[in-house]
Amino acid sequence: MENRTTIAVGLRSLGVHGGDVLMVHGSLKKIGPVVGGTRAVVGALCDAVAPGGTLMGYASWERSPFGETLNGAQLDEETRRTWPPFRPDMAKAYRGFGLLNQFLVDMPGALRSAHPDASMVALGPLARELVEPHRLGQAFGPGSPLERFIKRNGKVLLFGAPLDAVTVLHYAEAIADIPGKRRVTYEMPLLGPDGETVWERAEDFDSNGILDCFAIEGEMDAVETIARAYVASGRHREGRVANAHCYLFDAQDIVSFGVSYLEQHFARRSGVPAEEP
Repeated sequence: MENRTTIAVGLRSLGVHGGDVLMVHGSLKKIGPVVGGTRAVVGALCDAVAPGGTLMGYASWERSPFGETLNGAQLDEETRRTWPPFRPDMAKAYRGFGLLNQFLVDMPGALRSAHPDASMVALGPLARELVEPHRLGQAFGPGSPLERFIKRNGKVLLFGAPLDAVTVLHYAEAIADIPGKRRVTYEMPLLGPDGETVWERAEDFDSNGILDCFAIEGEMDAVETIARAYVASGRHREGRVANAHCYLFDAQDIVSFGVSYLEQHFARRSGVPAEEP
């Protein structure tokens, strides 16, 4: 059975180094049994980036009302009144993005960004720099933790997670110069100065489908499309750690690739891919 040491060694062999700023997307099911459980996995990740490294994860929020308030949808007054405000120090991570994120959130010293739905968690010496600030309307684009992560020469680890989990590619969607990018509105309950709940409306790029062709149910979104093309280009590291198939990406490189991909394929007509050369 795998343990903290063997996993850390495997991550180092994959290309994770001391001092790295590492964004992790993990599947505990794919990683498999580990002596010490999930805490040992988190410990191994910390060991792999030590000394001086920082971990980051996409926590989001289990009570995010994004879907309930999307594009003008209304909550009834009672639901709105009783919905808890987002508190970064107390809010539970969204389970749909993997249970590993909740363990990162619960680690001593971990910090959480203030955007309820796009909340990031970071652990390490650069944690505060990465997560603050994080305003509504800046979920994944300029001004977001993702931008600061990229500028810090971050790496992205898919630790058994699928290729549609490369959250950093939402930054590529946000900055790519292409027509027809979809935008959404939503509301979030924030904690007011006197402890009251303050609902605020925001507008942002549609991370569930940046173009119409990527918003079709059952079809690949832009993130998976770009990630698959990037892997096909061979500009990444790939291997097995524990029972999980892993990918390691340079954040700046995959984002640059993603921007070029979108602009090459979609700059001519909104939402309609250009012909392959």
